[in-house]
Amino acid sequence: MCNLANIHGTHGINDATSSGSGSGSGTIPATARALIPTHPACADALALAKASLPASILYHSFRVYLYAQAFIRQDPASQSIVIGAPAPAPGHVDKAYPHVLFVACILHDVGTSSTHGDAIPERFEVVGADVAARLLRSHGISDGEVRDAWLAISLHTSPGIAERLGGTVRALRLAVRADFGSYPPPPADQIPGGADTLVNLIRWQLPRLEIEKDLGDAVVRQALLKPQKAPAASWPGDLVRAHEEDPKWNGVNKAF
Repeated sequence: MCNLANIHGTHGINDATSSGSGSGSGTIPATARALIPTHPACADALALAKASLPASILYHSFRVYLYAQAFIRQDPASQSIVIGAPAPAPGHVDKAYPHVLFVACILHDVGTSSTHGDAIPERFEVVGADVAARLLRSHGISDGEVRDAWLAISLHTSPGIAERLGGTVRALRLAVRADFGSYPPPPADQIPGGADTLVNLIRWQLPRLEIEKDLGDAVVRQALLKPQKAPAASWPGDLVRAHEEDPKWNGVNKAF
């Protein structure tokens, strides 16, 4: 069984880390596009993400979608026993609609973009959730499905909460953690496309670039413009404090 942990090095960084700064538009290869649900909302979400995000965050978002597909197929109760994941909350829902899962994953960090987030004082997670909700509603998606996407994006940096929920919310949170190395990646053969295709995508066609630096810097940049975006007890707040403690630091944010 091929495990994605063998693809990543420490903290999820793979051989493509030195490929560039992560700025500029990214290209999603045909092998990856073939894994996208055919719902028109997915095409619009991908176009929006490509127009709004630097390559590093775009590729991260697509990797998250690949991981989330595997997590949505896993039984939360069995996983909590096997690898110590929190037990699912009472009444959790394990299902996720494929188009909703894709939209939530590909747009989960779109709130960090200048286009969508700079002028709005709310946290980037909430901004992204609102963007995704508007897009899904424009395609006539039901309120329940829209709510799943909104909760998944708005809670994806909330440890101990999103993991307890099911469906799209849990899958997105665990997939984000897996891409940054704080949760065991799913077996590659559980993801549509097969292990060989996935390894090729993760290692070469969706490179990490400088995702940790680019994402952390984007969150801090917005929070310095609008402090309301970084409440004290939040991940953005942690990033801002680390920046203020060492403003001349030019590496990955020390609180990332």
